[in-house]
Amino acid sequence: MKNLITLAWLTTVLACSFEAHAQAGPKDWLISPAEALSFQGEAGFNEQPALRARAVMPLIDIIKPEPVADLKVKAPFSIAVLFKAQSDAAIDPSSFKVLYGALKFDITSRITKFVKVTPVGFSLDNAQIPVGKHRLTLQIQDEKQRVAERELRVEVE
Repeated sequence: MKNLITLAWLTTVLACSFEAHAQAGPKDWLISPAEALSFQGEAGFNEQPALRARAVMPLIDIIKPEPVADLKVKAPFSIAVLFKAQSDAAIDPSSFKVLYGALKFDITSRITKFVKVTPVGFSLDNAQIPVGKHRLTLQIQDEKQRVAERELRVEVE
């Protein structure tokens, strides 16, 4: 299965036109236009949100982009996130993950190359994501391995 996904990704990337990458280099994209198609970004945007557990766990607050009804943004845009630990365990910043789209493709390294994730959060000023609907799933654990998860759904104009 992993080989099929890798092959589909490679095929999509190779088929992507040069014009789509002319505005920003491939290393500058958090998600490239080809990956948005390949990893079903819009399908992930349209899925129902997961139910949240009612256990004691860390919290993730999304400060930017600011929450609005339609959450439409223009790229590049800012992403700012705050982590809140419970009183009995600190946040483990090395456990931070960002998963993209319906297939939950791991793009953590694309964010961490621009920002340092700390126990209190992070801020990224120029998130480059192509036009369309996208879902980013943010995850963090505390020292007791309790996982917090929060979705950021955006529509880029």
